[in-house]
Amino acid sequence: MSFADYARALFEKLVANNYEHIKGLDMVGDEISYATKIIGLVNFTGSMWSAVVILNTNIVDCETYKAAIKPRLDAYFDSLLREYGKKNMAVLNLFVSEKPSDYESFFAADNFDFDRPIINIYWEAALYDKSLKVAKNHPDKIENLGELVKTSFNFNQAAEEFNSAEHSSTHEIYERAVSKRIKLKERSGPVPIATFILIIINMAIHAIIATGGPPWFFFAMESGALVPRLVINGQYYRLFTSMFLHANFMHLLNNCFSLYIFGSRAERFYGTLKFCAIYLLSGIFGGIVSTLLLPYATIGASGAVFGLLGAVLALTVKSKTDAAGVNYPVMLTIAMVSVGMGFVRPEINNHAHIGGLLAGFIAGYLLFKRGIENE
Repeated sequence: MSFADYARALFEKLVANNYEHIKGLDMVGDEISYATKIIGLVNFTGSMWSAVVILNTNIVDCETYKAAIKPRLDAYFDSLLREYGKKNMAVLNLFVSEKPSDYESFFAADNFDFDRPIINIYWEAALYDKSLKVAKNHPDKIENLGELVKTSFNFNQAAEEFNSAEHSSTHEIYERAVSKRIKLKERSGPVPIATFILIIINMAIHAIIATGGPPWFFFAMESGALVPRLVINGQYYRLFTSMFLHANFMHLLNNCFSLYIFGSRAERFYGTLKFCAIYLLSGIFGGIVSTLLLPYATIGASGAVFGLLGAVLALTVKSKTDAAGVNYPVMLTIAMVSVGMGFVRPEINNHAHIGGLLAGFIAGYLLFKRGIENE
């Protein structure tokens, strides 16, 4: 398989996965051919941008890369971060080799630096044995890039798609790839009405209780808090009422902020009815887990909110695309950090968090069907 065939196949896959072509980095016109030195692409979606630089080792040797190419790339991406106010960017430098290259000692050196604004990662796509080589101590998984790099080794598919053309315009490949992009279907209007209604209800209830002072607060706790022994004795309504009670303003503010972040996305892509069902089901299930495993009373909407987090995680997993700027790795990281915080802060009811998260993920995964379309 030649560099040109491989680069065309990977270029199209990257563009179909929301990467944009950096025309200024191409060193030989607008064609991907044996003479192409470098191709650059950037993914502007998600909280942390990522880039892929495809380098032809037939033309760019190791010394040339270190002395001329790398400084130029770092300067370009650094200017991009400054222009858009971003702090970090992960850049995959993919060295494509038709035969063993002179990058072996470069890959053997421990040169991974996670603390810099431009996080350079070095992989080699060895076409001569169709293998992916990773530099020492560099990550071997970056979102779905490993899959895209490896599937581009399929020469038969590349030959069929590009008809073994000697040259192929990046513009033509880009237009073809853009038509293959997928996005999540929006199931509700641009304004998350149900999300705002839930936020208003939570705030109104807390305001009424706060206005009444301690007597009202203790009355609300006695009447609606999740008290395990009372729930077990038949007061099942507390699984519902406890979701709308909060210990203080900061507790309320944190839950309402998270409700907006995850609720607006869940309502947008699941629809209002499914969103409400996920919210209530997650909150109630989180309450059931708390009832079975905790001896003391609890309050708060966090079980329901974690359910929405789980639902958004589920749709990013199932659709394999991002949900309004957040993708699977981002959602998984948020979930892990949020649950982890519950283990280090004893005042947090982590049983409700985990129960709600699992219920929301399962419900979201089952309810999310045929939710993607071509752009």
